[in-house]
Amino acid sequence: MVSKINIKKALELDCVFVDTRSPKEFVEDHILQAISIPVLNDEERAIVGTIYKQVSTEQAIEKGRAYYEVKIPRITEGIKEYEGKTLVVYCWRGGMRSAVMSSLFESLGFKVFQLEGGYKSYRKYVRESLENFKIQPKLVVLHGLTCSGKTDLINKLDNSIDLEGFAQHRGSLYGSLGLKPNSQKRFDSLLLKRLNELNKEEIVYVEGESRRIGDLMIPEVFWKAMGKGDHVYVKRDLQIRASECVREYFTKENINQIKEITLGLQKVISKKNKEEIVKLIDGQDYVGAAKILLVKYYDELYAHSLDKIKYDFEVCSDDLDECLLELKKKLDE
Repeated sequence: MVSKINIKKALELDCVFVDTRSPKEFVEDHILQAISIPVLNDEERAIVGTIYKQVSTEQAIEKGRAYYEVKIPRITEGIKEYEGKTLVVYCWRGGMRSAVMSSLFESLGFKVFQLEGGYKSYRKYVRESLENFKIQPKLVVLHGLTCSGKTDLINKLDNSIDLEGFAQHRGSLYGSLGLKPNSQKRFDSLLLKRLNELNKEEIVYVEGESRRIGDLMIPEVFWKAMGKGDHVYVKRDLQIRASECVREYFTKENINQIKEITLGLQKVISKKNKEEIVKLIDGQDYVGAAKILLVKYYDELYAHSLDKIKYDFEVCSDDLDECLLELKKKLDE
């Protein structure tokens, strides 16, 4: 009989986590080390769920079993590369999907545990861990106008946390262009992992954000720690900012969306400026369009909140390497 294991003990093991949920469930969030071997694909899961709700539990189980049995040869072949590894198998709540897969893997000679409570227990662990996390390093928070190079600096520093990277959103109405935003659950998992990796550092760098990034919220404990950190203002020449804006946003795939979003802007920017931006985009003067967007929209929108922050010092990011040297030098003073 397959033994069960709780999430804390499972995370301490040298093991392979096997997520048996559907691909859609896996993409939304999963234990970060996990591999996906679904019992049911997304369509099959929907069909079984409908039978469960509208017909009966027994017929839903029978339908699910029929889908699963067809997959056994492929599942058996796919798990071979993990021979010799301990497997921890989970589904949504530690129920039938992980139970049948655990039994299959045990019959193939693997040492197998079934995760108690399934993914739900992992999600509870992440949420509680973030709520109670004791952040040891001093946080250095980089602020500045849009496209001032804050994210570039974060990516050049090993001891940094890229909140926008975890969110897959840049935190504005244009913030999801070219990206597939993560769920709150996925964001939390990635943040907890990074906090654990960096918690013995003396300093950790992070970009200044509002509490909300797109549809996601920065967990309260980390948000409060950001507020208590050292605050650095990053400035940059407008021409460089505009060029960076074009590089980051104005891809061929995004142009129509940029125009659509721009024409729908409601705050601070005038109708005349919106129309001028679109006119410049149509004429492929993307840098000119970006300058107006930065000065007449972004800078006006964020200037008030940036002005309220008390900065420890400022740096110039026109040259990123020089900026890094200046940043570290001033922190050492």
